[in-house]
Amino acid sequence: MKISFDFDSTLTEKPMQELCTKFLKLGADVFITTSRGTEMYGGTKLDNSDVFQLADELGIPRENITFTNFQDKYKFVKDFDAHFDDDDHEIFLINEYPYKCIGFLYEEKNKQNQQVNF
Repeated sequence: MKISFDFDSTLTEKPMQELCTKFLKLGADVFITTSRGTEMYGGTKLDNSDVFQLADELGIPRENITFTNFQDKYKFVKDFDAHFDDDDHEIFLINEYPYKCIGFLYEEKNKQNQQVNF
């Protein structure tokens, strides 16, 4: 099973980290697919050290991290089984195209009650 998580406002949140850990324990291949870039943006070199640090902490191999450089994620996760993201537009596109991947929207209801909407 191939599972993907967005990084910002998704895998950075405790409930998503717990879900990620469950998938890893079940033997799933877990990936990070982030809209972030790896080059310069607006004249500033992008720092993605937080992505690599959390991946290391959770046990996600660094080669399983994809930076889409601000392209739509459906192009990158089409062969995965599931992708979790806080961006409803990304989830719409993933579920709109007839690929294998199913997109799940992660929404923060409030700071004390977070959930994944299916």
